[in-house]
Amino acid sequence: MAVNKLSQRLRTDRRKEVRHTITLPVRVTGCACDEAQWSEPGETINVSSGGMALRLSKKVMIGDILFLEVALPERFQCDTERSKTYKSFARVCYIELHDRQQIVRLQFFRRTIRSKTLEVSVKF
Repeated sequence: MAVNKLSQRLRTDRRKEVRHTITLPVRVTGCACDEAQWSEPGETINVSSGGMALRLSKKVMIGDILFLEVALPERFQCDTERSKTYKSFARVCYIELHDRQQIVRLQFFRRTIRSKTLEVSVKF
């Protein structure tokens, strides 16, 4: 019975990567429309090798590009050069509200940035 439910769930879930429910601290940096850079701490809700969902108080829009710094376990890192702090740009794919909290779903860009200082200048 449980095997049937699991196999049915796996058939309906078409994600490329498996999501893992894990809470990790994350530093999010972005650039507002007026070109003012902002940064805030957040925490993940779930993580996969392709992206993450996190709680964020700063209002963002779908398509925004954010820079993330997270102590991501190596098993979730796609890079061959793994480090204690995973740094990557990510695109906002989906935004939802739960109990007045903004939940932002992000997709990682496959190329990571390893820099001690970063000016967020990616705009679309």
